[in-house]
Amino acid sequence: MPSIEEEIASWLNQRPDWIRVLAAEILRSGEVDDVFARALATDLISQKPISAPEKLTATDLPTSTSTGARVELTAIGGLHNVNALADGGFLTFGDAGLTVVYGDNGSGKSGFARLVKDVVGARHHQEILPNAFNPAAPKEQSATITYRVNGEERTLNWPAAADAELTQIHFYDEACGDHYLLTDTELSYRPSALNLLDQLVHAVDRLRSAMDAELATVDGAGYEVPGLLPSTAAGLFAASLGPDTTDDLIDAAVDVPLDPEALLAQRVQEEGRLQSTNPTNEKARLLKVADALVAVADHLDALGAAVDPDASDRLEKQLQEARDLRAAADLASRSNFTDEPLSGVGSETWRALWSAAEAYSQQEAYPGHTFPHTGEDARCPLCQQELNADAPTRLQRFHAFVHDETAKKAATAEASTRAALTRLSGLEVATVVTTNALAAIETEDPDLAEHLRMAIDTAGAAKTRIGERLRAETTELPLPLHPTDTDELRTRSSAIRDSAEKIDSAAFASQLKAATAAKNELKDTIELAKHVDRLKKDAARQRAVRHITAIRASITTQPITKQAIALTRTYVNEQVNDRFSRESDRLGLEHVKLDDKGGGKARLRHKPALLGATLATKSVRDVLSEGEQTALGLAGLLTEINFDDSQSALVLDDPITSLDHGRREKVARRIAALAGNRQVVVFTHDLTFLGDLIRAAEEEGVPLQEHSIVKDSKGIPGTVLDTHPWKAKDAKKRIHELGEELARIKRDKATLTPDDYDNRVQLWAGKLSETWERIVRNDIIGKVVDRGTTEVRPKMVKLLAQITPEDNVDFQSGYSQVSKWAPRHDKSEEVNIVAPTVEEMKVELDRIDAWHKRINGYS
Repeated sequence: MPSIEEEIASWLNQRPDWIRVLAAEILRSGEVDDVFARALATDLISQKPISAPEKLTATDLPTSTSTGARVELTAIGGLHNVNALADGGFLTFGDAGLTVVYGDNGSGKSGFARLVKDVVGARHHQEILPNAFNPAAPKEQSATITYRVNGEERTLNWPAAADAELTQIHFYDEACGDHYLLTDTELSYRPSALNLLDQLVHAVDRLRSAMDAELATVDGAGYEVPGLLPSTAAGLFAASLGPDTTDDLIDAAVDVPLDPEALLAQRVQEEGRLQSTNPTNEKARLLKVADALVAVADHLDALGAAVDPDASDRLEKQLQEARDLRAAADLASRSNFTDEPLSGVGSETWRALWSAAEAYSQQEAYPGHTFPHTGEDARCPLCQQELNADAPTRLQRFHAFVHDETAKKAATAEASTRAALTRLSGLEVATVVTTNALAAIETEDPDLAEHLRMAIDTAGAAKTRIGERLRAETTELPLPLHPTDTDELRTRSSAIRDSAEKIDSAAFASQLKAATAAKNELKDTIELAKHVDRLKKDAARQRAVRHITAIRASITTQPITKQAIALTRTYVNEQVNDRFSRESDRLGLEHVKLDDKGGGKARLRHKPALLGATLATKSVRDVLSEGEQTALGLAGLLTEINFDDSQSALVLDDPITSLDHGRREKVARRIAALAGNRQVVVFTHDLTFLGDLIRAAEEEGVPLQEHSIVKDSKGIPGTVLDTHPWKAKDAKKRIHELGEELARIKRDKATLTPDDYDNRVQLWAGKLSETWERIVRNDIIGKVVDRGTTEVRPKMVKLLAQITPEDNVDFQSGYSQVSKWAPRHDKSEEVNIVAPTVEEMKVELDRIDAWHKRINGYS
């Protein structure tokens, strides 16, 4: 089977170049710092080729187990507003061995423990409250915690953030034990080869952070064009702007017609018109527009027939033809009437006169007679004189001339020409009808109205040009008319008329909606076009974000975690499970194991479970008793500590809740054994457990530092004493303390009054009596019967068999003697009890000391 170092080296050599670069930097420098991570991130983003390091071998990897700094507590002081503890409390901890802090319930012991718990690597955390019984207490809290890191003294001013190295200190209380039972826990044992993968995870996280920093320079909210509606094409385009949006797509999205502002004004006007009207009025307006289009079409057709270049040519030809015919008639007149008394016969003036005379004669003077009437009674219709001899012949000659074919054609041509000229002269180019029609058309289509006005104006100019040409005032060519498809006008009129006939409220609302949409579309497109450069920059920014994000997504700790967990299962789990089994067995636990719960960030997690259970349960808490649960939590803690090579401090706060006496003794011995190579601090209120700890420390030969936490004279908790109270001391320490007190009595005897001496002796004798009782209870009865469970320990009954009659006599004598000296009852007047001498007291002290040693020897 390959070594763990060989497996890691082989695995790393198959990783992407960026992982190999990180691993090489860790092996070379011990870590990947921010500068290195930023440089590598820059290279990856710029797609600069990365030089892969040489392949690793097993010898390149560390082979020892990983060890953190050794962290130990020195003292807690400067307390202010911490729970209900007295301000200024100061608690020290032994540099080595076992520190046992005893305190009754409510003494303030747990307040100190909570401070430690808050700053170290506890599984469970809880808020440290100010004094709940003092509403006037300030909100500010403070304390000073001094500690050592590899022997270097450091200070934490709580509640400032704790040094990360303080998490090396282990902490245990009932809540931490419950947390261990209910949650997954990371395995703390790590060979250094696996530590490389741990460091690699941190390096990848640092590289990702560097990527995040690069990403932050381009990431952020997309550029928002102000005022765009989300429903318009421009609004939708702006909202959908992304890394795939090219500059060409942006240019196409902002394409607007010529003079967009003028067109927008028209659409705004149309929307306003629709908003201010109603369906009935709109229908009437559309019908008016339809009629107007037909009227203008008819008018333009009439103008075209009258003034277009073809009409000009026809009129000019007609005029010229009339002139030519008249010239021919005049020529004939000059030939036939040269001998007449008056000249000008046949002229235009003469013809007008003749026509007038002819009309007068036929209508007034001689109705019913042909003209000229030359009968006997006829008179001249002009001078009304009788006709002389030549007059009838002359009149007949004139009549023949007038009705001659040449003169007749000339007259007809002239009459036709005059009629045409009259029509041309009377032609109205711009009428009231057309003016109103154009105004109506303008409400529907201003551009069309303008076009039609131009067509009518052009027709007026063409009429003027025709007149000028007919009068020979110009030689310029006839003007062409403005091209207009009048058939299209009539078709559009029909369509508008159909729309008007179909109009109703819904259709009108739809029309208004369409007008509003058209306005909004143009308005937003115009606005979008103003931001084209910013849009292109933002699309480029989003492409950069996508590029960096894609690279960052490929930089993950998952393959490292997967490999670390696999190696942990192969090379670590067996050792951890073996240690857990040993610790469980020591505490009398059966049918428990550690379940593999998977892992993350290169760490494997586990959780206590039942071994061989067939009944599905929620957790071990459903099956185990409270005492067994406490023992199981301690087994987990002890397993964890076993693999902590840093030998950092262990702090326990009342760790034996619900444990029977047998397990308490085992826990006490285990704690004392741990104190042989690390600092161990125990907070407890249990006198029996305190005695177990003291005896275990003595058996293990580890230093023991005593502290008590009590209430002061005002009942305020948190006063720290440098020794355990009398009730917490075992027999050996009591005997030692009684010896010291006896020496003080001997020293002070000369200065004491009889009453003072008597009081000192009685107090001393009372404590000696209590010590006799403590020996019997703890060293004899307590070893045979568990006081917590009243369980009899059969194997310890042999202790009773070892006690001799002489031992009994010695006990009875000593206990009886000190009982006489102790102030238990009022002394009878008949019995004059005299206070013993120091020498007599010394005899009794030696007696109990020897008896205690002898009894302990039996067990």
